[in-house]
Amino acid sequence: MAFAEKLIAVRRAHHLTQEQLAAKLFVTRQAVSRWERGEVTPGIDMMKLIAAVTGEPLSHLLEMPEHYCQSCGMILTPDDYGTDATGATTDHYCKWCYGHGKYTYDTTMEAMIEDCAPRLAQNTGMSLDEAVSLMGAVLPQLERWRSVHENEERYGAEARARYGDEAIDAANEALLDMDPETWNDMKELERAILGQLSIAMGDGDPKSNEARKLVAMHRRWIGLNWGHEPQDEAYLGLANGYLADQRFVDYYDNPCGTGATAFLVQAIESSLTRA
Repeated sequence: MAFAEKLIAVRRAHHLTQEQLAAKLFVTRQAVSRWERGEVTPGIDMMKLIAAVTGEPLSHLLEMPEHYCQSCGMILTPDDYGTDATGATTDHYCKWCYGHGKYTYDTTMEAMIEDCAPRLAQNTGMSLDEAVSLMGAVLPQLERWRSVHENEERYGAEARARYGDEAIDAANEALLDMDPETWNDMKELERAILGQLSIAMGDGDPKSNEARKLVAMHRRWIGLNWGHEPQDEAYLGLANGYLADQRFVDYYDNPCGTGATAFLVQAIESSLTRA
């Protein structure tokens, strides 16, 4: 689907007229009309603004290919595919970023952009600034970078203030180095924790066997996120911090019911007291 068609679909999904969308973007209605007729395609920075205003991921607005590397964003052909832990090809990553189920090199998103943007500019004819801007918008949405980017946006300031830059940088590095199989295990465990929390709450006892199972699952999940299981003091501090942050309360209470976060904290406290 071309950008013009995508823009029309996104605008209508948000029940916006061309004039209303134009007002949000600080452009004229005629500009939106030209985009939707396919006469003109907005630049990268305007694309980013459209994505921000509508909540539509930039990669969905762009005419992205079906397969592109979830590490560097390069367009993939079968000859470029990386390999999973069994040696089978995967259309999620290129062979330069990923081989035999692991990332082939350690890097940061900023270093990746600095390395790849000049080649992107050369191959597409866009300016270097445009290439940097595009990669800066697309890479945070790719599998390799998404979790770290979302965590930093949501909790980075508070987490760094509480645990220090060194601890958070180490946790981010663990996530970036995580292979897809471990990543999938972590996401499955995350979903299972919410289910176990509902079961344990049904018993109503934060000291029950179900509650102890919940804490063991939750602590393991934190360990996967941090790169190591937290010590008792750090784990208890993390749990108590949940109650002081409405985002965490919503994360547990919304799917599991009011009081779920408080129950989880009580279960953690009971577990550590027995230990």
